[in-house]
Amino acid sequence: MSTTEPARVHAPPAAIDELVATLARMLHGPGRLKADLLTEARHGLADAAHAYRADGLAPPAAERRAVADFGPVRDVAPVYQEELVAGAARRFALWLAAIPVLVTIGADQMWRGAPWTGSPRPAGYLPLAETVDASGYVLTATALAAYAWLLWAARRGRRVTGVARVVAAGGLTAVTALLLAGGALYLLTVRVSAAALTWQPMLLGGLLIVAVLGSLGAGAARCLAYARHSPVRPRPRPAGG
Repeated sequence: MSTTEPARVHAPPAAIDELVATLARMLHGPGRLKADLLTEARHGLADAAHAYRADGLAPPAAERRAVADFGPVRDVAPVYQEELVAGAARRFALWLAAIPVLVTIGADQMWRGAPWTGSPRPAGYLPLAETVDASGYVLTATALAAYAWLLWAARRGRRVTGVARVVAAGGLTAVTALLLAGGALYLLTVRVSAAALTWQPMLLGGLLIVAVLGSLGAGAARCLAYARHSPVRPRPRPAGG
C-alpha cells in the first residue's frame, strides 16, 4: 500500500525578512558588529511598517512599502559595509597599539632569572633590541593616532576604507618585522648560551609572543578582506535604516 505525502506549502518570506537576509549575505565584517547593524536595519523597517499599518495598510503591503522606502539592497549595502570596515579597523588599531606592551612583557619574562643573564651580549644584539624597543613606541603612538582619526571620521560620516587599508597593511608589516626581529634576537641569545634552547621561560614567552603576533596578523588580513568589499563611493545611509 502506497501513501502519498501531502504537498508542503511554503509561504513566501516576508518582505522585511527577505531584505535583511539578502543584506546579511552581502555584508562582510566582524560578526557582532554585523549582527548589530542587521538588527538596527530590521528594527527600522519594522517601525516603518508599523506606521504604515497604523495608516490602514494590510501587514504585507505595509512591509513592502517600508522595504521600498529603505531602497534597493545593492545601494544600501555599501553604506553598511563601510561601517563594518570602520569598526574592524578601529578594533585592529587598538590591538596594534597594545602589541609593543605585550611583547615587552613577554621578553622580560623570557630573560628573568636566565642562566646567561651575566654573559656578554653578542655583536648586534643590543642595537637590534634597542631598535625593536624604539619601534614599539612609534607603533603604539601611530596606532593610537589612527584609532583617534578613525573614530573622528566615523562620527562625521567620512569614508575610512582607504585609511583602514593603510592601517591593516602597516600593521601586517609591523607584525612581520617583529617576528623576524624576535627570531633574530632568539638566535643571538642561543649564541650566548645553548641553555636558551631549553629555558622554559624563554620558550613559553616566545610562544606567547608568536601567538599574539599571529593573531594580530590574522586580524590585519581580515580587515583587508573586509575593505575589499567596500565600494569606492558609498551612498548616504537611508533614514529608514
